Order: sequence, then C-alpha cells, then structure tokens
Amino acid sequence: TIFFSPLFALDKRHFAMLSTAILATLAVFSACTTCFVDATPKHDPQSSHINYTTVIGYFLQDEASTNASTFSFIDTNFGLINRTYPTNANYDPKGKKTQWQRFANQVFRLNRDAPRGTQYKVLFMGRHGEGYHNAAESYYGTPAWNCYWSLLDGNGTVSWADAQVTPEGVAQALKVNAYWASQIKNQKVPTPQNYYTSPLTRCLTTANLTFSGLKLPRRHPFVPTVKEFFREGISGHTCDRRGTKSYIQNAFPGYKIEPGFTETDQLWKAYLQETEVDQDIRSKTVLDDVFSTDRQTTVQAHLHLYLAACDKSHYIDLYLLCNSNVFKCCDPQAISPESTVPPASNMAVVHALDDYYLAITLLITIAYQLFFFAIAFSLKFDKLTDFAGGTNFVWLAIITLAFSGHHHARQIVCSLFIMLWGARLSGFLLFRIIKTGSDDRFDDKRDKFWSFLGFWVFQMIWVWTVSLPVTILNSPNVTRFNQPDFGTGRDIAGVILFAIGFILESVSDIQKYQFRSNPANKGKVCDVGFFVWTRHPNYFGEIIIQFSIFMIAVSPSAYGYVTGQAFNAQYASILGAFFLTLLLMFVSGLTLQERPGAKKRYESGNHWESFSRYTKRTSILIPFPPQLYEPMPTFLKRTIFLEFPIYVFDPAKHADQSKVREREAEEGNNGSAEQPERGSNERLAEEPR
Repeated sequence: TIFFSPLFALDKRHFAMLSTAILATLAVFSACTTCFVDATPKHDPQSSHINYTTVIGYFLQDEASTNASTFSFIDTNFGLINRTYPTNANYDPKGKKTQWQRFANQVFRLNRDAPRGTQYKVLFMGRHGEGYHNAAESYYGTPAWNCYWSLLDGNGTVSWADAQVTPEGVAQALKVNAYWASQIKNQKVPTPQNYYTSPLTRCLTTANLTFSGLKLPRRHPFVPTVKEFFREGISGHTCDRRGTKSYIQNAFPGYKIEPGFTETDQLWKAYLQETEVDQDIRSKTVLDDVFSTDRQTTVQAHLHLYLAACDKSHYIDLYLLCNSNVFKCCDPQAISPESTVPPASNMAVVHALDDYYLAITLLITIAYQLFFFAIAFSLKFDKLTDFAGGTNFVWLAIITLAFSGHHHARQIVCSLFIMLWGARLSGFLLFRIIKTGSDDRFDDKRDKFWSFLGFWVFQMIWVWTVSLPVTILNSPNVTRFNQPDFGTGRDIAGVILFAIGFILESVSDIQKYQFRSNPANKGKVCDVGFFVWTRHPNYFGEIIIQFSIFMIAVSPSAYGYVTGQAFNAQYASILGAFFLTLLLMFVSGLTLQERPGAKKRYESGNHWESFSRYTKRTSILIPFPPQLYEPMPTFLKRTIFLEFPIYVFDPAKHADQSKVREREAEEGNNGSAEQPERGSNERLAEEPR
C-alpha cells in the first residue's frame, strides 16, 4: 500500500523545478510529495512484498496548513520545515549547522537505528520542463489534442513525437539549476547520490540541464540511469513513444542505460492505451526495482507523473510540482510477486553484533587462536602456529561472505584472493615446519605461558586487522549500497597487482626453500631467482597483495556508490595493509632478518664476504636491478629504497668482538675471509611471518 500526502500547485515560473530529479518509481501514483515511506516486509506463505508508508512532519508539502495555490519550493528551502530533531543536541549543540545538514544527520540516524528490513530514503522528485506536446495541447485544446493531433508525429512545423522541451522548458530547467547551485552553496543541501530518468527525450534533456555544471561530490557525479518503466500512462499519443536505444546513447553518451533496455519501444502501441491495472503493475515493478537495488540514502529522478482523473487546471498544478521526499523502505529481499525484476540477493543478510562484522570476526579470531594456543602450549607443539594464522584468514572471509547475503563479483574476488593467500601461506609454512622440525622463534617462549600467549595475541591482532578490507566489504553497512560493476580501473589494477604479489611471494618462498634444501648451498647466501632483485621478495609480494585487495575492496567508495560512515569505514580498512607493512618492516620481518642475520654471519665467519657483497648490490625490499642499485648513492638507498639505518650492520658497532677473536683463534687464521659451514647443527633462523 502506498500513501501520499496532498499535492500542491506551483505557479508557472517554477515549472522547471520539476526537472530537478524524477523519482520515476512514484510516477504512476498521482502524488509527488515529501514523505517517509515505511517499508516493512509482509510475508505470507506464497509471496512477500515491500510496504511503503509516508512519514510526515519534515516537509511543508505534507502539512495541512500549507496553501497549495501559493506554495513555492523556491521560497521555502525545497519545503524543508525549520524544526529541531532529537539528534540536534549531539550533532549541532551550537546551532551552526544548516537545516539541511541537521536533516541529513537525522536521516542517517534513522537508518542506523532502523529495525532490520527497514530503511529510509530521501527522494527529490520532479517533472520535465515544458515540451512541444504540452504547447500543442494548449494551442489546440484538450479535446482536439486527444482525438486527433496527439496521434500524429507533428503538424508539419513542430514535431511532438517523443517531444523535445520548448525554449520555455529550457529556461525553467536552467532556473532550477541556478536554485540547486545556490542551495548547495548556502544551505549545504545533500546532493543526490543516485539519479534516474525516464527514457523520453524531454526528461533526458531536463535532467541534463538541471544538474550540469553543479559542484557535485566526486563520488556522486551526475550519471543518471535510464529506466524503461519510469513513464506515465502509455497511450497511443506519439509523445508517449520513446526514441531508440541508439538515439539515447548517441544524444546522451554520459547516461547509463539499465540492462535489458530494448532498441525500440516495446511498450508503445499506436491507438492503444495501457490500462490502469497494467500501469500499476509496471509502476510497482520499477518501484520495487529501485528500492531493492539502490542502497543510497538520497535519490533523484526525472519521470512522468500519471495524472488520471485530473482536469486541465489540476494537470498544470501537478505538472509544475516537485518535492523532496524521505522514504523508508524494506530490505531488498522482499520483492513484489508481480515484479519481473529479481531480488538483489536470494539470501538473507546476517546482522551479527554490529553491521561492520568487526565484533563477530574478532570473537571468531580470538576463539580460533586460543584453541590452537592450547594445543601448542600443552603439547609444546610448533607445527600448527603459522597454520592457525593463515587458515584464520580463510575462515573469516568465508563467514563474512556467507553472512553478507549479497554476493557481488567484487566481494567474491576479494574474498577468494585473501583465502588463496591465507591458504597458500599456511600450507607452505606448515610444510616447512614439518621439514625443519621446530620453530626457533619460540625457543625462549615455548615453556613460558604468558610469553607464549603474547605471541598468539599478536597473531590475533594481525589476522583481524589485515582482514579488515574484506570484512568491511562484506558487511551489511556496505552491501546495502549499490556497487559499480566489477571491472573498473581500480579492479583491474588490483587484480594485476595481486597476481604480481602472489607470484613474487609464492615463487620466492619455493626458490628459497629449494636453495636451502640443497646440501651444496649450506650456509651460502640465497641469491637466485627473485632474490637477485631484492633480498626479501616474499615480503614485498605480501605487501603488494594486501594493498591490491584493499584497492579492489574500496572501489564502491572510490566511485561514489558508498557514502557516509560506510565510506569512512572502507577507507579506514587500509589499516590492514599498513599494519602488515609495518609488521614486516619493523617488528617480525626485516628487523629480525637484516642486522641480526648479518651479525651472526660476521661473528661466525659464515660466508660473510659474499653476504656483504650481496647486501651492497641488492635492494632490501623493492625489486631493482643490482647493476643499478650497487652504485646508487647511500642516501637514496636509506630513503627511497627503505634500507633504513636500523637494518644496517656495522661490525665495529654491532658485533661482539670477543666472539670474533675466539673464532679467529680457533681457526688460527686471523682476518680470514670466506669460511665453510661451521657445523652440521648450525643453521640460520627461519624467516618469521
């Protein structure tokens, strides 16, 4: 059931306001007004539907005291009532925000606190500027127009088939454009996040005139979607026949055309008129389509209003009407049974503790890691430590993707990427620890409960933080928004970077393992394969992987589809990639490998000269040709190439000279250069993860 508040007339000078934005979904219902729509899913054994209910008290158009004959949206801030909201005390305690800013915050709070299956939308609705068919009807009179002239393409001088707007209609649209510009600047009116338009030329043109040149947010540009069903009652009048798809694409190249849009108009039939029942079905279909797939809070649409049972004067009143509307609608899974548009998802969204899945993923991670910690500590067993870390990523991705209920290609790709990375990493480290027998990182912790637990707590933080981009992408607060189709520039770049990173990390791990497994290489410097270009290709690959996943995951916000707190949350998830980078560079990666490894080699005389030459000609992290890196100025190595002083080993400062002297005394060869491996039990530390 759809309820509308009364309609109000606007004088002719404000006719262009109709062009501001057409909420086509409301086209068939002879009411355009500012309202809240309550959309509570109604379920019965055989069908479910969206229930829309208007919410009053926010716009003058809904007030019984408003005089329809004198009301002007231009003189009344789009009709927004100057009132207080429950949220004002916290949001604007000093009263410095505009009424629109306070209203936008109120709508955000309503959505945040709404029960499951309910959402609020702000709808700016308008109608096209004056078209030549309107001018012709005024000239010939309604009876003659309906009986004769409307069935023709024109009168030999003017064409009204798929009518263009008249010069008066252009002026009306430009006037609304100027009003939008002033309200955006002075009143901070929240501009629409999504735009829709009828496929008829007069609507396409009016929409373009209304929003062109406005200072719109980069993430919410004016790129309207052309929807076939955003049309008034379709009669045999030629003005109701739209142009071809090719014509629309050529005349309005920046517009998006909905999938399934046919080349020619399949709805218009000469001398036939659509029945009101058919129109209701069509209108309900497009209404459900928009509310089911559009996750944005503020929506703008250009469309036709169905004005049945209205005489000429009322037609003009409605024709000039444009309202700002706030709607509340249900979760997209509830679709009208007569709709031909499939639901956005055939699965229910799981709301677990919070709608970013932060709490549930943290609890799962804590439980998972504590389970394996109990095994490792009780049995003094190292072989499951890294396995527990890598597989934890896999489980979080699977669970959040399953909970999301919206399996967009981007969600699937990001989830698969982090699962692939986590599974490979845990599998390789498990294989390696089985071969080596134990992990010497825990030699001083394995028997100490709190010290050993500290490592596992750190692993919990690592898993939960690095998973953030995928966790938030799969969360209800993000999936409730539309997403750009997968294949954007960011998506492609992210996939390429992931492939590069995955190859670097996985291949270099294998190269190093094979090098170390060869008895002939015992104690030697691994300088084969990717290790020719960087001392730590696996670390560099791992960093690239995490930034590539973030790049893909944040695309909905980067392209303006996700807004508000969800927008901030998506960008904040870059914390995961930065955390892993800092971890590898300053905690468990390079800091444990570089200076300590060099110190051990120097003091033991273990291929020190070859290792020293290797570090001088090979970049520490970023792959770079050794022929160019070796002669590079030191300050470039210490800055751009990230070989910070904390990694550099200086024998005079950092070596234990007493150990050096003892070794030299034992060998009886002071100042000896290369020495063979000291003993079969001596080995370098495994690379920590």
